[in-house]
Amino acid sequence: MDNDILHRVRVLDFTTTIAGPHCTRLLADLGADVVKIEAPDGELMRTRPPLRDGVSSYFGQLNAGKRSLVLDLKQPAAVDIVKRAGRRRRSRGGEFPAGRDEAARASTTSPSSAVRPDLVFCAMSGYGQTGPSSGLPAYAPVIHAASGYDLAHLSYQHGRTRPDNNGVFIADVLTGTYAFGAIAAALYHRRVTGRGQMVDVSMLESMLTMTLSEVQRAQFGHARLPAGRCSGRCRPATAI
Repeated sequence: MDNDILHRVRVLDFTTTIAGPHCTRLLADLGADVVKIEAPDGELMRTRPPLRDGVSSYFGQLNAGKRSLVLDLKQPAAVDIVKRAGRRRRSRGGEFPAGRDEAARASTTSPSSAVRPDLVFCAMSGYGQTGPSSGLPAYAPVIHAASGYDLAHLSYQHGRTRPDNNGVFIADVLTGTYAFGAIAAALYHRRVTGRGQMVDVSMLESMLTMTLSEVQRAQFGHARLPAGRCSGRCRPATAI
C-alpha cells in the first residue's frame, strides 16, 4: 500500500487516551497531516509508563507522525483559532463524551454547519452521540462488560464463574480501527459527492461485533449458552 496516499488530507485531532489517538495514528501512517490539539497541561498519556528519557513510549506509539498544538479550548480566542483552521482542514477526529467540554464541542462543528460543507467529522464515544447512555463515561473494561464480551468469553472457560481481569484494552483499539475505516469511507464519499459528513463510532457497537455467534443466538431467542460451555452457575459480567 502507498504509505502516502492521504498526503492531501489534514486532520485536527482532539482525541485523548487510546481509541482516538490510535485512529489518527493510522491516518498519519498513510500520510495525513495530523495536528494533535492538546490542553495546556498536556494529554494524560504523556506520563504513562514505561518512560524512556522521561517520555512515555506508550504515548509515542499512539502519536508518532503527528504535529502538536497547545490550545485552551475554554478560551474564546482558542475556539476561534480552531474554527479558522476548520475552514482549511479537511478531516477531524473527535472524541467528546456528550455533555462534557462544551467549549471543545462547540469548536468541532459538524459538516451541516456553515464552517465547511465538505468537512468530515468523526466522534468516538462509549455509547454514541445520541440515546439514553450517550452521556455516560466509558473505558474499555466498562464496555467489555456492558457489551457482554466478558460473559461470552467466560462461557468458554470450563469451571470458571467470574470473568478475567483484562488489562488489554480491546474496545479502544477496535473502536479506533473501525473509526479509521469509517473516515476512509467518508473521504471517498466526499471525493465522489463533494460532501462531508458526521461519522459516529461507539465503543459498545464496535465490541458487539466481537461476539458474532452470541449476538445472533440472542436475536433468535437462543440466548442460553450451549450445554457444557459454562460449568456451574455463570455470574453476569459486571462493570466496576
